[in-house]
Amino acid sequence: MLPSAYWYYGLIIISLVLVTASFIYKRDWKILVLHLQTSAVIHPFEIIVLIVLNGYQYLPGILQDARLDNYLGSYISNTLIVPASAVAINAFSISWNHIIGIAAVFTGIDWYFTEIGIYQHFWWKSFYTGIGLCILYAISRWIWRGLHDKEPSLAFRLLTIYMIYAFIHNLIVFTLNKGGQLFRFHVNWFLDSEKDHQLFFALHLMITSMIITMCIGLELRFRYRLMGIVILVLFNWFLGQYHIFVPSGGNISAVHLILVSVLALPLTGLLFKLTKLKYLFP
Repeated sequence: MLPSAYWYYGLIIISLVLVTASFIYKRDWKILVLHLQTSAVIHPFEIIVLIVLNGYQYLPGILQDARLDNYLGSYISNTLIVPASAVAINAFSISWNHIIGIAAVFTGIDWYFTEIGIYQHFWWKSFYTGIGLCILYAISRWIWRGLHDKEPSLAFRLLTIYMIYAFIHNLIVFTLNKGGQLFRFHVNWFLDSEKDHQLFFALHLMITSMIITMCIGLELRFRYRLMGIVILVLFNWFLGQYHIFVPSGGNISAVHLILVSVLALPLTGLLFKLTKLKYLFP
């Protein structure tokens, strides 16, 4: 029996192959946008089912900390392999008959991983995965069509900006914070402090991403854009002032969270420039 980590490494390799093949075939940077948007669609669902409702647990065996190992498995699944399959489906214009087959394969993988002990169900069932994937693939097809619309609606443009920015912001925080090494959120919503932290972080990500999206996605005067930044700074200051933001160590405050946006914004702008999607206002 292969070590559990090898199976997850295999998923990473397959993901890279699918995305690379899709990009070579289409020669279109929108492939990357679709990948990130698909992952952004999954993220709130994963927060609810994986963390809040304890539906399942990933057991990749890559990290010693079981909690971080679980989150890493989630990222491999929902930031790599599942979005990569959606990208390939759209890049190669795969029919619905074959899409259902792909969903069935993933359902089988879900079941097999539980059988060999590298993924654990609590109340979740494998067939839920298949149903969810069919819904996700339908959403990805709608996104892919929208990305090629010469005159997309304002709602679609703003949704795209929101999802891309949220993905990048989330990835930066996950990489730097490593599950709470720099800071945690305490709100006393649950008896479990981990659920508190993850759910409030999701709320913080949503609020921040909405403000940023309005600032760069709407044609606003400079003072209104500046007002958005001020609101973000005050929002983060409030979290620190009322001890919702709790540093885990080091000289860090809630106001420093604005630096994540400072880093995420140019990366978001670069991606839209590469894709030639004129969704942003200077």
